Formats: sequence, structure tokens, C-alpha cells
Amino acid sequence: MGVALDSIVAGGSIISGGPGETLGGGYDVRINSYSELENSILFNHVNIGRHAHIRNAIIDRHVTNPERAEIGYDLEADRQRYHVTETGVVVVVREESMIEEPE
Repeated sequence: MGVALDSIVAGGSIISGGPGETLGGGYDVRINSYSELENSILFNHVNIGRHAHIRNAIIDRHVTNPERAEIGYDLEADRQRYHVTETGVVVVVREESMIEEPE
């Protein structure tokens, strides 16, 4: 069962699994089963794959993250793929949304 605590989620969004805490979600957002999100903002039309772990992130509109994506846990690895602010917030924009799945 999906749970969103201390969050704002727009209409048309589906949180089908895993806990979400302190989220801001646009409309037509899909957070798939077993994913965990924390302290993040998801713009419109975002799809978070199953078993993803995301924290301290801003995800641009029309971004699809694959299953088992991990963002916000290893900032050095995130810097190679995304923009990371001085305060450790990971910003994922549409052009960077092609995340390689872990082996």
C-alpha cells in the first residue's frame, strides 16, 4: 500500500507502493510498488519505477526513472549523471532521465 506523509500530491497521481515522506507531487505522477521517496519534488508526468529509492531530489516533468533507480544516496555518483546543489539536492532534468539500470 502506498503512503504519503506530510506531502502534497495533485490529482491523477498514483502512489501504489512504498512510503513517501515530505513530497510535492504534480499531476499524473506514478510511484510504483516498493519505491521509497523522501524530501523530494516531482513535477507533472513523472514515473518512478519499482524498488526505486529517491531522497532530496527534484525530478523534472516527463521523466521516467527505471526500476531500482537510486538517487540522493551517493552524491558523487549522482554528480556524474545529474546536477547536485551545494546543499546536496539532486536535480534530474528530462535530458538526463535515461538512467542506466544497475547490473
